[in-house]
Amino acid sequence: MESQLKISVVVPCYNQGRFLEECIRSLRQQDYTDWECILVNDGSIDETEEKALAWQKTDERIKYFKKENGGLSSARNYGLRQATGDYIQFLDCDDYLAPQKFSKSIASVNKERPTVVITNFQEFDEKKQTLLPPYCLLKEMYFNQEAILKEWDKSFTIPIHCALFPAKLVEKYQFDEELKAKEDWFFWLQIYENKLTTIFIDEPLVYYRVSSAGMTRNHLFMHENQLTAFRKLDEVISNKNLYLSFLKSNNEFYMNEVFRLKNEVNLLRQKRKLNYKINKVLSFFKLK
Repeated sequence: MESQLKISVVVPCYNQGRFLEECIRSLRQQDYTDWECILVNDGSIDETEEKALAWQKTDERIKYFKKENGGLSSARNYGLRQATGDYIQFLDCDDYLAPQKFSKSIASVNKERPTVVITNFQEFDEKKQTLLPPYCLLKEMYFNQEAILKEWDKSFTIPIHCALFPAKLVEKYQFDEELKAKEDWFFWLQIYENKLTTIFIDEPLVYYRVSSAGMTRNHLFMHENQLTAFRKLDEVISNKNLYLSFLKSNNEFYMNEVFRLKNEVNLLRQKRKLNYKINKVLSFFKLK
């Protein structure tokens, strides 16, 4: 009998213990059972460790690791170093999967050459506990480096947990730990550095949680990382003609964007400093 392909699920978690049960239950409910969960506690100070250890005792496929806080990219890279599977599934702790995600993805794999299997997704409203349509429509025409470079954040983005990646392909790359945002964009650009087979399953088999408390709401954080990302593009685009074409066609837009972002970052920093000084004065006079 032919052996099954093993899936390593890399789950970083930072102070998201309240979501852990829903996330892990979605793994245990998979109708494809040959998987391991690499749960990486990235320096959480909530109940993450307690809940993770309890889950580890109930299922030998769940493997718990703890590290100092280093950010999402650091936690994912740490998890990749522990993985032993043939394929890699990334799953953020606050998201979850449909029961057929693994079985339908594995059934589509081309065993003769590297295959990335991408499924569609739905959004999940945390407050209303309801499913929502996806924030963008994924299309096969997007699954290449040129489209990801030129249309990311304009026409689409690909939630990282939509994909099942060959482990040997992912081993070649790491998430850029300098970036605390835009790291997925860089990872996808690297993945599509060379031509590879992509299978698209146009079914919503993953769920992306909508939360008003997410880090994407922190404008200063996002703007600072966007500036860093602009400076690092040449590190991930091996096709220099594509890179130069992108710069040429977007030069005026990006120069204006960089100028605008620099101004916004400076204004936000000044606002933070002013608020800090006001709070110190209020505290001194015991008005706060």
